[in-house]
Amino acid sequence: MGLIEDKALVEAALFVSGRPLSLKELSRALGIRSLDYLEKLIELIAAEYAERKSAIEVVKVLGDKYVMQVKQEYSQRVIHLMPRPDLRTGELKTLALVAYLQPIEQSKIIKLRGSQAYEHIKKLVEMGLIYAEPYERTKLLGTTQKFAELYGFTENDPKIIKEAFKKVVHAEYSDLIEKLEGKDKEEKSE
Repeated sequence: MGLIEDKALVEAALFVSGRPLSLKELSRALGIRSLDYLEKLIELIAAEYAERKSAIEVVKVLGDKYVMQVKQEYSQRVIHLMPRPDLRTGELKTLALVAYLQPIEQSKIIKLRGSQAYEHIKKLVEMGLIYAEPYERTKLLGTTQKFAELYGFTENDPKIIKEAFKKVVHAEYSDLIEKLEGKDKEEKSE
C-alpha cells in the first residue's frame, strides 16, 4: 500500500474503534510494522483535521494512545446522541454517583441509593467501568480507565470527572449530597 492508502486505513481504524489505541495495537491490527511510520501517519491525519477546523480531532491520550474524538467545545452539544453501554436507569444513577464522589465507600453509595445498588455495583465492576477494592469493612469505589475512554475523558482523573458530573448529580441528589458531605465534615472535625 502507499501513503494515501495507509493513512486512510489508520483513519478508519481510529474511527471504528471508538476508543484510544496504542501504536502497538494499530500495528498488529493493520499490519504496519514501523511504529515511527504509524505515528507519522497519525500526525498527518491529526494535522488535516486541525487544518480544516473540523469538530473531530485526533489526539494523544493516556500516555501513548491515540483517539479520534469530538472536540470538547462540541461534545456537550452532541453527547446525548452518543451510544452508551446497555445500562438501566438505576445503574446509570449509581455510576454517576460513583464518578462524582470517587473515591467513595460502597457503604455510602448504598445509603444514597438503597440496597439495589449492590447489584448495580456488581454489574459496573463486571463491565470494567468502576473498581471496587477492599477498604476497612467495606469497599472503595471509583472509575476505571475503561470508564474514562468510554465517556470521552482524556484520562481517569477524578477531579475532571467530578466536575463533568457535578450538574447531573446535584440536580438528582442535591439534598442527599449535602447530607453526605456534611457528615464527612463532621467526622473529620471530631
